[in-house]
Amino acid sequence: MCADRLERLLSAVDLQASDEVDIEKGLRAALLACADLALDPEVVALQRMVLQESAAFPELAAHFYKNGISRTVTALAGWLRAQVKKKRIALDDVEEAAGMLIGMVASAPQRAAIYGGLALPSRKDIERRVKTCAALFLDGCRAI
Repeated sequence: MCADRLERLLSAVDLQASDEVDIEKGLRAALLACADLALDPEVVALQRMVLQESAAFPELAAHFYKNGISRTVTALAGWLRAQVKKKRIALDDVEEAAGMLIGMVASAPQRAAIYGGLALPSRKDIERRVKTCAALFLDGCRAI
C-alpha cells in the first residue's frame, strides 16, 4: 500500500529544467512541486504510519526513504544540475544542496504536523515559504 501510494504521488512531481530566463522563478516552481509532495496530507499521514511501524518493520522505513524522500531529492538535484550546466548557479554538490533546499521548505512544517499536531500550512503559506527559501538559497542572507 505504501509503495503504491508513493508511486502515485511521486509521478506528479515533474521538475523539468526549462529554458526559463528567471532562475528564481524556475527555482520557486521546482521547490513548490517538492513542497506540494512533502506537505501533501496523504504523504504526511504515510510518514506518521511509517514512523509508528518502523521499529517492527524497518524495511518499511527504508522503502519510504528510498522510494519517497530520496527520489524527491534526486529529482530536485537533477533540476539543479541542469541549472549548473547552464551556468545559472554554481554548486559543488547538487545532491546535498537539493536535500538542504527540501529541508528548508518542508521539514519544519512536517515536524509541526507530525509531532506537534499542528495543521499543515495553507497554500499561501507554502508559497511564501518557497519564495523565502528560493531567495535565501540564491542570494544568501549576508548583510551588505
